[in-house]
Amino acid sequence: ADDELTIDLDHSMGADHLRLDDEALVEFRTWRAELEQRLRGSSLHPAMESHLAKYRGLGPKLALICHLCSGGVGPVSGDAMARALGWLEYLESHAKRAYGSVLAAAATDARILVEKIRRGALPARFTERDVYRKEWRGLTDPARVHAALDVLVEHDWLGREQVQTGGRPTHVFTVNPKGLTA
Repeated sequence: ADDELTIDLDHSMGADHLRLDDEALVEFRTWRAELEQRLRGSSLHPAMESHLAKYRGLGPKLALICHLCSGGVGPVSGDAMARALGWLEYLESHAKRAYGSVLAAAATDARILVEKIRRGALPARFTERDVYRKEWRGLTDPARVHAALDVLVEHDWLGREQVQTGGRPTHVFTVNPKGLTA
């Protein structure tokens, strides 16, 4: 959508808006197409996917900042866009490290939960609340339990079903019997 590539400025500055020049527009569209493919794929954790989705708008904004800081006038240049995309790459590397600790914790918690399931500490059908109320090490916080269950659902260890309860719906998890023998 080309209308997203117009950045409004304060009218008192004497300019209504700045646009990307042809080179910057081609760079942006190429980068954006690659980003959309990554976001639509299933390889990203939802937290990382949400983080990267914000880059759609951040890219042109950084390009404008780079353009203005280098004394640019008129349309935002391809050079400014290239610098902005370089910044996004750098920022993504930091985001991967930041989210990596969260993802590693979820995987560790999922392993603990698998052991509890294998030992029969949970019934064949259970809720998140059933897990965190047992107060097992690492599985006392509802958010951590939720993340661990997401990992197990994603890897087909568990099935998830939404059940209407008269109030807020709840999720009931069922154990995949194949997971118990793996």
